Order: sequence, then C-alpha cells, then structure tokens
Amino acid sequence: MINKEFLKKLTILYVEDEDLAREKLAKTLKRLFKTVYLAPNGMEGYLQFQKLHLAKTPVDLVLSDINMPKMSGIEMLEQIRELDEEVPFIFTTARSESENLLRAIELKANHYILKPIDTEDVILKSQEVCQKKYYERMLTLKNQELEQYLNAIDNIAVVLKFDENDNITFINSAFLEAFEKQQEDILESDFKSLIHKDIPKDVIESILEQIKQKNKWEGELKFADVKEQPFYVTTNIFEIIEHEKRVFISIGFLSTKENLEKREFKKKVIKNIQEQKEQVSKVKKELEELKVKLIKYQNIVPLLKSELELEKKKSHAKLQQIKHYENERLSLDEKQEGILKLKNKQIEEYKDSMLKIKKEKDLLVEKMHSLEEEVLAKKVDIEKKQETIDIKNKRIEDLNDVIKFREAQLRELDPNALLS
Repeated sequence: MINKEFLKKLTILYVEDEDLAREKLAKTLKRLFKTVYLAPNGMEGYLQFQKLHLAKTPVDLVLSDINMPKMSGIEMLEQIRELDEEVPFIFTTARSESENLLRAIELKANHYILKPIDTEDVILKSQEVCQKKYYERMLTLKNQELEQYLNAIDNIAVVLKFDENDNITFINSAFLEAFEKQQEDILESDFKSLIHKDIPKDVIESILEQIKQKNKWEGELKFADVKEQPFYVTTNIFEIIEHEKRVFISIGFLSTKENLEKREFKKKVIKNIQEQKEQVSKVKKELEELKVKLIKYQNIVPLLKSELELEKKKSHAKLQQIKHYENERLSLDEKQEGILKLKNKQIEEYKDSMLKIKKEKDLLVEKMHSLEEEVLAKKVDIEKKQETIDIKNKRIEDLNDVIKFREAQLRELDPNALLS
C-alpha cells in the first residue's frame, strides 16, 4: 500500500535518457515525492548528485536506467558510491544482463526493475527501500542516543543487559559495587540468579515473559549481594536491538536515602549539561540549515527567473488566445442574435397567418350553418310544394275518373256523341 504521507518527505533523483519515458514517470513521481530531480544521462545524474551532496541536500533515493549515453547507470553508481555508500539505488533496464546485475549487487543496489516499467511497482519498491533505510537510520540514532544516556547515567544508576537466554552480557560499575562482586563473577550468569531467593520463581518468570513480549516492566526488584544480603532497585527493564539481536536492558536506582540524594544531585547536573548541549546543538543545526537554504536559494534564483520569464510568455500567449476567443464569441453572438430575430419575425408572420386562417375558417363555418339552414328551409318548402302537387295530382286523377265516368255514361246514351 502506498504511504503518501511518508513519500512526501523524500527527495528522489531520476535518471533516464529516453525523454518521453522520463517525462511520463516524472509526472507521477512529482505528485508523490517531496522533491524530484531529473537527469537525461549518467554524467548529468552524477553531477546533479554531487551538487546536492556538496550543498548537504540529502537524496533519499536514486532511480536510474542502466544503458545510457555519456555514462552508464553502473558507472554513475560507482561514482556516487565514492560520495555516499548508503543512498538507496533502484535500476531500470530493458534487458536482464547478469554482468550488470552482479556489479549492481556489489555496489549495494537495492532493486533491479525490467522495462516496460510498472509505475505502481516502482513506487512500492521505492517506498520499501526508503522505509528500510529510514527505520535503520532511526534505529541507529536511537541506539546511539541510548548509549549516550547509558554513559550519562553510568555513575548514578545501576545498569545491566541480558540476552534472550537470560544470560548477563553487561553490568556497570555501580551495580557491581552493590553486588560486591567482580565482573567475571556476574557476566554470563543467569539474570534470575541475581534475584533474592525470597522472590518466588513464578513472579520472576512472569516479569521475564512480559519483557520478552515487547512490554516494558517497571517496579522494584529485590537483589542479593555476595553475602546474600538484600538490596532494592527501582528499575525499568525493556528491549533494544543490538547488532541485529534482541537484548534486554535494566536501568535502575538503588533505593537508599544516600543514593537517592546522590542520584537527584547528579540528575540535576546532567540535566543542566544536557540543556546546554541541546542549546548548542540547536544553534549549530539552525546555522547549518541557514547555510543549506542560502546555497539552495542561490541555485534556485536563476531557475526561478527563467521559469518566471517562461510563465510571462505563456500568460501573454494565453491572454491573446482569450481575446481571440472573446472576439469569436462576440461574432457568434451577433450571428445568433440575427438568426433569433429572423426566427421571431417568421414566428410572428406564422401567427398572423394562422389568425387569418382561423377567421376565414370561422366565416366558412358560419356560412355553412347559414347554408344548412337555407337548405333545410328549401327542403321544407319543397316538401310543402310536393304535398300541394300530390293533392293537385290527386284532384286531377279524381277529375279524370269523373270524366271517364261521364264519357262512359255518354257512350251508353249516345255512342256517337263523343265522336262529334
């Protein structure tokens, strides 16, 4: 898992002769690491590292290709190792060459990554080697600090060390005086054998078990001197790593009035000395930091001026481009406004046409109703006239019947009357 907070504390030098590959990976590295320095070949990479080394600007990791012009990655590492024997180194290469690999191992390279590069793999391996180096450095510093403390308290505290098998590996002079024994009588003896016989064995075993489970133990222990006389020590027992082995250290103070007064007095003296040392160290550190910052700023000023000029040019170009876009937008807005006016005019004309058509439709509907009423009236009149015609036709038929009847009568009376 990528620890972004940890990576943001690191400075990396990335050396790659392929411009595209260098710029592509550099973008990712710059997002994750505190500072990323770039170089296009081994010679430039070495000169960059040398410059930073002289300026006392620490480089936490070097990431480099192997096959490069002017100076190969292996040759660059050889030169860098003359300046710094411990800086972590990761190689990237398109070919797996056993000769290069063996030489890289001899020069204490940490990893060997084949191309094409998996970015996440590079980040994780970089984090891994830097964390290992960081923890080793912290452990060394802690052990150095512990040694300083041990030296400082050697005359006022009783100190001893024992290994995982409970064998005594160190005891200071103050503790020897309390036991009234010689050093050779105690070294390599069992820690439990120093405890007074009044203390139950299971209690002692419980204390040792607690310590070996990486838990600090604090309390008062009862020891026995050469005459089996008891004496008490207010002690702290905890684990440290010494030469890659687990070691347990006991630091305590004899619980007597005279020793307590002596301890308090010496504690005050040591505290004053430590405070003075801390003040001197703080001033020296601040002075070194100011020197480093001065050198750094002296190197950065020309670069910042160059970047400022470049940014001015970019800003001017962007301003011209923005003006061009604004002119285009104004022209486009005018065209759109003309089109909208034309469309609005067409819509108004369409509305007028629709209104006119509606009026004509209403007139036609009204006219249709009038014609329907007129046709209905004509129909009624025709029906009435048809009734009149039917009545008249009926009367005519009746008259014809009468006439026929009269003619028949006349024939009967005078057959020739009709002829005349």
